[in-house]
Amino acid sequence: MRVQTGKSLVIVLVLLALWVGFGSEKAQAAPNGENKWVELELRAWAPTLKGSVQSSATGLLGSAVDFDRTLGVNTQQSFIWPKITLHFADRHRLSVSYLNMQYGGDKTLAQSFNFGGQTFNVNTGVRSELELKEIVGGYQYDFLKFSRLAANFNLQVHYLDIDAQVRGGGLVAKEDFQVPIPTIGGGIQAWPVDWVKISADFNIFKLGVSGFKGELIDSQASLTISPWDWVGLSAGYRYFRILARDTDSNDRADWLQKGPYVSLMVRF
Repeated sequence: MRVQTGKSLVIVLVLLALWVGFGSEKAQAAPNGENKWVELELRAWAPTLKGSVQSSATGLLGSAVDFDRTLGVNTQQSFIWPKITLHFADRHRLSVSYLNMQYGGDKTLAQSFNFGGQTFNVNTGVRSELELKEIVGGYQYDFLKFSRLAANFNLQVHYLDIDAQVRGGGLVAKEDFQVPIPTIGGGIQAWPVDWVKISADFNIFKLGVSGFKGELIDSQASLTISPWDWVGLSAGYRYFRILARDTDSNDRADWLQKGPYVSLMVRF
């Protein structure tokens, strides 16, 4: 009888401890900025660009053209990257961001190449321009949420508008396409203290069908300091890659950007 009573007492004490623990977890104030409804963020991103493109036309097989080595594109640029996030429910967020990236370069060709149905010969001076516009709409659900730790599930749509143009020797060749790409991923956030947040996320799209293969990877990590609820400062790093190939023509695009960013956030 005493054994049963002892077991019952232990069970009651364990349940009481769990109730007190989770109760205190919920009772704690949220980290700075987490209870605000709207967050406006302005980022400055300084990525390094690497990549190549191949474009065939009018029966002429395109060459693999490297942005830096072949075209002399300036691959070190900085961009302004605005983002707005709506924290419309306790575990739910919607966000929209816009990024307009333009690259250019001049070079006297050391080798001939074919691009967009045009042949650019060796020793020709060419002007190259690359532009990528990216609009990202995202939904985030925090499936795990405590006062110091959260994990989330992400759904995003990346709308890409890409233009490439090469001019030289009286010739002009262009290639452009627009495409929406959905991605799926997840992330984690941790708050060592109320005013410091460490976060990371990874989003990916991969598709292989008859005539086409593609992949998009978007991964970010950051450290955010929020001395007050209404303002935050962040430093982070982004890895962004697009791989696309037309398996019928063998045309392809390889676009890789990676580099640090800093941002200012205002919340209300």
